[in-house]
Amino acid sequence: MNPTPPVISASSLTKRFGSLTAVDGISFSVRQGELFGLVGSDGAGKTTTLRMLTGVLDATEGEASLLGTACSNLDPVRGDIGYMSQRFGLYPDLTVIENIRFHADIYGVPKADWLVHSERLLAMSGLDPFTRRRAGALSGGMKQKLGLCCALIHTPRILFLDEPTNGVDPVSRRDFWKILDTLLAEGVTILVATAYLDEAERCHRVAFLHHGQILASDSPFNLKKLAITRMIEPTLEELFISFMGKEGVDSAVKRRPPPDLKSAEMAVTIENLTRRFGEFVAVNGISLQVPKGEIFGFLGPNGAGKSTTIKMLCGILEPSGGSGSVAGFDITTKAELIKEHIGYMSQKFSLYEDLTVEENIAFYGGIYRLPGRELSERADWVIEMAGLSERRSSKAGELSVGWRQRLALGCALLHKPPIIFLDEPTAGVDPLNRRRFWQMIHNLAADGVTVFVTTHYMDEAEYCDRLALIYRGKIVAVGSPSELKRERTKGDVLPTLEELFILLIEEHDRQGEYV
Repeated sequence: MNPTPPVISASSLTKRFGSLTAVDGISFSVRQGELFGLVGSDGAGKTTTLRMLTGVLDATEGEASLLGTACSNLDPVRGDIGYMSQRFGLYPDLTVIENIRFHADIYGVPKADWLVHSERLLAMSGLDPFTRRRAGALSGGMKQKLGLCCALIHTPRILFLDEPTNGVDPVSRRDFWKILDTLLAEGVTILVATAYLDEAERCHRVAFLHHGQILASDSPFNLKKLAITRMIEPTLEELFISFMGKEGVDSAVKRRPPPDLKSAEMAVTIENLTRRFGEFVAVNGISLQVPKGEIFGFLGPNGAGKSTTIKMLCGILEPSGGSGSVAGFDITTKAELIKEHIGYMSQKFSLYEDLTVEENIAFYGGIYRLPGRELSERADWVIEMAGLSERRSSKAGELSVGWRQRLALGCALLHKPPIIFLDEPTAGVDPLNRRRFWQMIHNLAADGVTVFVTTHYMDEAEYCDRLALIYRGKIVAVGSPSELKRERTKGDVLPTLEELFILLIEEHDRQGEYV
C-alpha cells in the first residue's frame, strides 16, 4: 500500500537576492494533519521559505508543492491555503468584524457562509465581545487572534504561521495554541515559524534552519535524545544553540551579584502612580522602588499597563495621580531633566532604516548634544559593544533583528545614562541573540547602570534581579524570581515563571484582589 503523499513538499528549494543566498537548497515534507515547526535565528530564511511555499516569492532553484500543486502556480488550491504573516495583514481603522468580512471577500466566501464561520472563530478566540472595536485599539494578543481568524475565514486545509506569537504574553500565547490544537484535531495541517523553543516542543516535527540550510529535522523527542549524546542540557533551546557551532560557544549568561536592597541608593521611586485615559484607568496606584545597579523586570499581559508606566517614568506621559522620582528628578515637574539622564529603548528600536550604523549613532549623538571628540569615542564604544565593527557602513534596515536590537541599545547608551528603560527589547529575537543581549545587560549593571526592562519571555525574566507582575493596571506580585516561585511551591516542585505568571493572573481574576 502506497503511503499518503505529503501535503507540503520542498526539494532543493533555494532563494537568492543578488549575492545573498537566503535559502540554500532545503528539502522537507509535511504530512496531512501534522504540526511542523520551522525554527531558526534572525535572518535564517524562515520567512523567505514560507513566502516561497505560499507563492508570494518565486524560488530561484528547486521545487515545492502544496496539495500536489506546484507553488509556482497555486491558483487551483488557493482557497485551501491560509497564511498569517508577521504583520497579520489587519486594517487598524476597521473593526474586528469588518477585518474578517474584508478577508472573506478576498477569498470569495459567500456572506451566509462567512457569517456562520465567523461566529465560531470569534467564540473560539474569545473575540466575540469585541466585534465593533477597531483593530488598532486591540491589545497585541487580541490582534494576534484576529489575524488568525482572518486567515481561517475560508476554512483552509493548510495553515502557514510566520512567528505568530512574537511580543505576546504567556496567557495570550496559551490561548492561541488552544485554537491551534482545535484546528489540528479537525485535520488542518500547520507549518509554523517560531523563535520560541517551548512552542517548538508542541510540534510533531521541527526543522532547525540556519544561514538558509536545515541543520537537523526530527521530532522534539528524538532531537532531545540527540542533545543528551552531545552532553548538553536536553532542551530544544540548548540543542538549537549547539547546532550553531562556534556561534553558540560560551552562550551562557554570566551574571553579576545583585545590589543590596537595604543599603543601595534608590534610582526609581514611585508612590500610588496612576494614569487615566478618559474613563479608562491604565495604571492604577502602583508603588515601587528600584535601587541603583539593579536589573528590574516588569512583567504583565498585553494591555496590563507596562508601557504606560515606562512612558510616565521617562517623562513622555504625565501621570494622572501619584508621585515619583527617576535619577533624583520628580516625574511630574522635571520631565525634561529626566530625559537627559536616562536611556530609552522602545519596542520598535527607534532606528532610521535608511541610515547606516554610523549615521544612526551620529544622529543620536546630536540629539544628546555630545561634542565631536566624545561622540567619536562613544561611537567606537557602541560599535565594539554591539559587535558591529564589520557593519559600520551597513544600513540599519539591512541588519537582522538581533543586530538592530544591539545598535538600538548602543544608541540609547551614547550619553552614559545611569538608568536605562527597555520596553520589550527582545521581541522577535532568536535565543542565541537574546542571550548575547542579556550578557550586555549584566555587564552594564556590573558598571552601576540601573536597568528597568519589560519582557514576555519567561526564560529571560530569570536573568532579572527582581520582578514585578502588573495586571489590569495594578501590581500583583514583587520579588526575585526564586522568591516568587518559592511562594507558590507545591510539594518539592517549583513552578516555572510562566506557570507562576498564568497562575497569578487566573487567581486574581477569580478573587478580584491585588497587592
